[in-house]
Amino acid sequence: MKILYVQHDMLVWASARQWSYTTHLAYVEGLRAAGHEVLVLFTSCWGWAKRIVGDQRFDQVWINDVTHVLGQRPAWEAPAPLVEADFAWLASLAPVRVGIVMETLYYDPADYAEVPELGRRVPLMQRAVLPHVTHFGVVDENDVRHVENWGAQAVWTPCHVPRRFFRASAPNVDRPAVFIGSGYARRAKYLQNPRLAGLLEFRASGEHATPLPGVFDQLNNPVRSELLAGDYRQADWTQFVDTAQQVRAKLFDLFLDGLSNSLATVNLPSFVKTYAGRVVESMAIGQPVVSWRIPGHPQTARLFRDGEEILLFDNDDPEQLAAALERLQREPGLAQRLGAQC
Repeated sequence: MKILYVQHDMLVWASARQWSYTTHLAYVEGLRAAGHEVLVLFTSCWGWAKRIVGDQRFDQVWINDVTHVLGQRPAWEAPAPLVEADFAWLASLAPVRVGIVMETLYYDPADYAEVPELGRRVPLMQRAVLPHVTHFGVVDENDVRHVENWGAQAVWTPCHVPRRFFRASAPNVDRPAVFIGSGYARRAKYLQNPRLAGLLEFRASGEHATPLPGVFDQLNNPVRSELLAGDYRQADWTQFVDTAQQVRAKLFDLFLDGLSNSLATVNLPSFVKTYAGRVVESMAIGQPVVSWRIPGHPQTARLFRDGEEILLFDNDDPEQLAAALERLQREPGLAQRLGAQC
């Protein structure tokens, strides 16, 4: 098939790093590995979009991601959001349009109270996206039903890792478990819990000790600006996309390095009601994972067997997490088995 792939991105690594390579250009890698012809558009270069496409038509258009692509952020941080006219143009290019949704669509009242912006997403999608997208890939299994109630088709798409990033490693039971991610309000109690002191480390991602974040910022600011100021040439565009993908993949490699040399990777409770990318990303490098048990998501619960492929803790409870990590320290063979299962 011939696929047009539209990727929304941030312009600075400090913001872009929240979206892993596995939820970003890894889709392009997977589509091409499956034999599809893929043309990539970045929303950061949207002024060139119609010149890049020209008179081409496609079998499918994929848009990643249709929640954040609508968001309003400062111009230094992100490109301007797409609007309904943009989705209407994309709809004219292919009979099948796939919208990738990387976060939960419907939240708990406490989530909306903490981050009111979450309540804007569904109305925006229904107005700007839904009339022009035929299929949705959603990371929250419960959103399949919600999208189908809107009259579109949907499929549940748990996180994935390209095989080339798989590597062998072993847990270090003499080190704390590690969490790499945003330490927003609901996670503060884990950082402050005295029983977790020495058991859980909030660690900076591995790329921060390298020049690569600066390379990302250079590519998405002066290099991109210079590119867009000139005449469109297909070779220049292909080189820009390839370079962006290589930089993203190397940053992901460094992130994976940062997960190693630890007792386990911890997946703390989050707004998104599915296993975060760090779960399967850690498994891909042989690291055991301890995660919150996500209530009301039976398909997610069946992905991995508790005690055999993952350890789970309940009720958003630091004490239960501490008990699970203490068990791994007491039973080093368990940590080794969990990592080896993956």
